[in-house]
Amino acid sequence: MYRTVFSLLAAFLFTACSSSGSAPTQQPDPLSQSSAVSVAMPEFVTSADTTLRWRSDVVWVDDPEGKYERRADLLQQILKSEFELKGYQFVGPEDDATYDVLAVAVLGDLQDQEEIEKTFRLYPSLASNPSGYTKGNLLVAIAPAGTDLIVWRGAIEVFSDPGMQPLTVRQQRMEWAAQQLLSSIPNY
Repeated sequence: MYRTVFSLLAAFLFTACSSSGSAPTQQPDPLSQSSAVSVAMPEFVTSADTTLRWRSDVVWVDDPEGKYERRADLLQQILKSEFELKGYQFVGPEDDATYDVLAVAVLGDLQDQEEIEKTFRLYPSLASNPSGYTKGNLLVAIAPAGTDLIVWRGAIEVFSDPGMQPLTVRQQRMEWAAQQLLSSIPNY
């Protein structure tokens, strides 16, 4: 019996020693990960003269004290710029447009936002949450102007560290997320 236990222990130690020389597996940086999904309906037809307008300002969910209001404004500017880089023109709220755009930002799990889930019906999902990071979601919907028929919708989930990053880094991450999210929309 001692011989069996000793043999198993020796095998275990030998295996442990022989594997100690291999390089440890490195986890990817959580801030470089994203999960994006988009759905385009057949009615979503664009051309070089497609115009967009905001149905409302970007909404930052669960922000009763308004501490993310500046981030919501910045995010709206970034989304607008990304659409314009793709060749689309934004018009004012009183002007005729081809499509209305609506965007929502959520810190935390999307599953906690029943109304948003019902509207967007998109479920991006990152792997387990690394310690110290929050999940952030950006959802965008496009509807023919003046209608509730959503013809394109997209969502992206990223890990976020909103309190620890300088403004310039947050802005770069928002630009990156907007680019990832809107990548399926054609360029003109």
